[in-house]
Amino acid sequence: MALTGCSIHPLVDDVSPIPTEAIVAAARCELRLGLVHQVEVWFADEDPPVTGFDPNTIGNAANLARMKKRFPKVKESHWDDYMDIAIAYEWSFDITETNHADAGVGFRLPTLNPVGAFDLTAGGNANATRQAKRTFKNQDKFSTLLTQDWWNFCNDVDRSIEHFPNTPADRPPFQPQPVRPVYPITGTIGLARAVTSFLKIAVQDGALDTFTDELTFTTTFDGKVGGAITLAPVPKEFRLVNATTNLAGSRLDIHKVKVSMAFPKARVTQKSEKQKVDELLKDVVGGYELNSQWRAAYTLCVIDARSREDDFKNLRLDPPEVSCLASTDAFYPRGNGRTNSLLLGRRSERFEERVNYEQQKQRTKALLQGRPDVSPGSPPVPEDPAGSKPRP
Repeated sequence: MALTGCSIHPLVDDVSPIPTEAIVAAARCELRLGLVHQVEVWFADEDPPVTGFDPNTIGNAANLARMKKRFPKVKESHWDDYMDIAIAYEWSFDITETNHADAGVGFRLPTLNPVGAFDLTAGGNANATRQAKRTFKNQDKFSTLLTQDWWNFCNDVDRSIEHFPNTPADRPPFQPQPVRPVYPITGTIGLARAVTSFLKIAVQDGALDTFTDELTFTTTFDGKVGGAITLAPVPKEFRLVNATTNLAGSRLDIHKVKVSMAFPKARVTQKSEKQKVDELLKDVVGGYELNSQWRAAYTLCVIDARSREDDFKNLRLDPPEVSCLASTDAFYPRGNGRTNSLLLGRRSERFEERVNYEQQKQRTKALLQGRPDVSPGSPPVPEDPAGSKPRP
C-alpha cells in the first residue's frame, strides 16, 4: 500500500473496514454475547434450573421479578449483585502519518577540458507528518445490556438507515466481527471471553470484585514508490541525463482499549458471611457498598494512571489510588443515599448527610421565598428508618 500524501486529519476510517462508532458497537455487543452465554450457565446451575426466560432480556426489571417469583429458591441478592455490575471502557486511537519525497537530477555540460563534459547535480526533499489522537469513555451495566433494547441494537432492529450493521447479514442473529489480523481493532477483540473470565473468577472462594483488561493493537502501513530515467547525453549541449524520484509513506495506528468491571461492593468471603458480623464490621471487612459505576470508573482511572507511569517511567507524587478518588468523585457519587452516605458510601455517615441535606433544602427554599435565612437547627430532624444515629 502506497501512502504518498498526508490527509489533513488522519482518521481510523481512512483505512479501517468499519468506522469508529461501529468498532465501539461491535465490541460492546461482543461483550454482551459473552454475558448472555454466562446467564445461560447460571440458569442451568440453579436448583431447579430456571426455564421459560430469555437470557437476552433477563435484565429487564419485570422479567427479573417474575423469575424470582416463579423460582423462590433463587438467591435474590446474588442476582441483584450481578445485575448491578458496571463496565467502564476507555478507547484511544492514536494515528501518525509520515510522508517523505525526494528527487535528484543530473545534468551534463560540454566543456573544452580533456574530459569533455562537466557534471551538475541537484536534489530536493520534502517531509510531512500528521498526527491525530482520539480518546473517549463510556459505561454499561449488566442489567442494561440484558434488555430488549440492547438485543434490538446488536441485531440491527429499528436502527437508522445510516447505521453500520452489527450483524454480517444486517439481520439477526448477532455475530461478532471476524478476526482481522491486518487491522485487529476492527475485528473480534476477545471481550466475550473477558467477561466470562471475570464472572468465573468471581464465583470462586475469595471472591474477585474488580477486573481490568488493557488491550493494545498496533498496525503499521508503509509504501515506497521509486523511479529513474536515464537519457544518453548529447554532445555540445546542456542536457538532462538522469532523474530519480522516491516517494515513501508510513502510517502507525495504535489502538488501546481498557475495560474495567466492578461489583457494587467488595465481595465478602463465604466465611465472613457465616459469621454474621454487624453492619459496621461488614464495612471494614467486606468493603463499602458503593455505586458500581463509581467503582468501575475508579478502577479504570487507577489502571490508566499506572499505565501512564509505565510509559513515561515517572512516578507521581500521589499514587493513582489516591489521585483517582477526587477525579472519580467529580463524575459519580460513591454511595446510594439510601443505606449509606451518598458522598462517601459509609453507613455511619448516612444519617448526618441526610440531616445536612434537609437543612440545606430548607435554607434554599427560604431564600427562594424571600424570607430570612433559616438557622441550621430549625428544620426537624428526619426519622431514620434504618435506625442509625448521628455520630457523637
